[in-house]
Amino acid sequence: MTPSSSARPYGGIDAAQRVAERRERLLEAGLDLLGSADEGSALTVRGVCTRAGLVARYFYEGFADSDALAVAVYEQVVQDLVEDALAALTDAPADDREQIRFGLSAIIDHLADDPRRGRLMFTTAVTHPALAAKRLEMMRMFAGLLATQAQSFYDTDPSSRLDAVARFLVGGFGETLTAWQHGDLDLSQEDLVEVCLELFAASFTSLGA
Repeated sequence: MTPSSSARPYGGIDAAQRVAERRERLLEAGLDLLGSADEGSALTVRGVCTRAGLVARYFYEGFADSDALAVAVYEQVVQDLVEDALAALTDAPADDREQIRFGLSAIIDHLADDPRRGRLMFTTAVTHPALAAKRLEMMRMFAGLLATQAQSFYDTDPSSRLDAVARFLVGGFGETLTAWQHGDLDLSQEDLVEVCLELFAASFTSLGA
């Protein structure tokens, strides 16, 4: 049986790899548009294909529509952020303040390295219809991760108070990051970490941790 032309290697790259590379180009183009400082940058199939340098038929091999791409971009950004934060906690000393410092620093560094990520997570996702529900899921997920880390480190049991503190911290941290990224807070990256560290530490101390 002769393999189809789409499955044959081209330039030493097989079909699956070409599909994966096109997907990466579309995700990157989607992040460019969704995370643009110009909040008027709309995500359309034509626009993202033009930015990615691909024809529309390649868009539809991976995504049903522009909303599906938006969700995929958002999920990838969140996944990368979580992986960085968890890796930092693994490397952090076994000290409560240093655990908090490493985690916050990893998140802030990750967003500062590519401002598109923060604009997508905390600005675009608020108003984009396909991302509003994903943003709520993200906030709940981060609150759950924070509560779980606190339970593990402080050897405490799950509680509604801990859940409330975790949600409060995640929501407040997100708003603070948004203001900082927009230039509304005159703080260096290091000062931002220290301010947030004190707030997180004080909140956990209020629980008797």
